[in-house]
Amino acid sequence: MTAVQGPPVPGRSYRGMPRHHARATSTMYRAHHVSRGAWWFDSSRSGRFNLRAPLGTCYAATKMETAVREKVRDEVAESGVVSRALAESFVVSILDAPVDFTCASVSSAGAVRHGLVRELVTMDDYAVPQEWAEVLHANMFDGIYYASAYTTGGPTALALFGDRGAPGSGFAAERHRTGADACAAAGLTVAGPPAVRSLTII
Repeated sequence: MTAVQGPPVPGRSYRGMPRHHARATSTMYRAHHVSRGAWWFDSSRSGRFNLRAPLGTCYAATKMETAVREKVRDEVAESGVVSRALAESFVVSILDAPVDFTCASVSSAGAVRHGLVRELVTMDDYAVPQEWAEVLHANMFDGIYYASAYTTGGPTALALFGDRGAPGSGFAAERHRTGADACAAAGLTVAGPPAVRSLTII
């Protein structure tokens, strides 16, 4: 039997949650589609810790491998092989933020005292994690620091809170690696022929 993650307790204060400070000087990685900017705060229901509009959540990581594995997800969970089409659909950027983010460290040892268990970061149904995101934001946290379901070891994933959409001035990013190079650096195999757009015709 596994531990079941319940929703936050109504009216309870979570301001005493363990904290992780993602400083403006911290190195953060984000894997994103080649046609989209690196900074994007999503308010759809498709993200584990997405806030509802007019707010949103931007996902990043303190390690490039985490950013890559969060992007490719179940497609390579068992095989360790990424299709070239998928690898060429994204890039990895290093994020530069003008502000610090004080995040609730939900995978730290002390989080269990606030009603959190590991299932929060692995459950398929995002309704409960999204409830936690809303409550933690209401308790003055700027994001969530957690252990990715697609890696092992300690927390390296970040869900940062902000206004929905692309942020204003000061939020910058620099492209770090292509998706194929990032996959290789993360120990994943890229298989398949290159896309036509990446070939030079002579």
